[in-house]
Amino acid sequence: MRHIIASLLLILGVTGAAVAYDDPKALVEAIYQPYAAGEKHGSLEQFYSSRLKDLYASNAERQAIDQKGAAIDPDAPDMLTFDPFIEGQNSLLLDLVIGAPVTSGDRAVVTVSFHNFDHMSLISLSLVKQADGWKVDDVASLAGGQNWLLSWLLQYDPFSVN
Repeated sequence: MRHIIASLLLILGVTGAAVAYDDPKALVEAIYQPYAAGEKHGSLEQFYSSRLKDLYASNAERQAIDQKGAAIDPDAPDMLTFDPFIEGQNSLLLDLVIGAPVTSGDRAVVTVSFHNFDHMSLISLSLVKQADGWKVDDVASLAGGQNWLLSWLLQYDPFSVN
């Protein structure tokens, strides 16, 4: 009986990943919960707004070939494998703090701070409420010497040769 209940909870947890979030903080907590447990998300797309998904799609098209039709340098950083929520590809999050959302209508901002390995991060998540709940519309890194804005990186991709 315990195995059946555990299996049902696991199934509900997996389908829960596609849940519509009615609260900005619940969305951000859902994003960071696996990292805090030492795990990764299978896909981050479920958390992205329509606008951010479109920027990722455009970036993927540009990463395949340059304006002249030549293949992009295979050693160029791949924006599609970069996880903006942890500022990299691997995580060992310590001291995770999710701030209180500041909401104005269908927009919200939530700050998140943590240490990823030995790197201190301060992330600002710009959220938008869509028909299917709150979604991440942009991500900004605010700590250290390498500040960035995800939408800018995706749109203008400083690593491409275009």
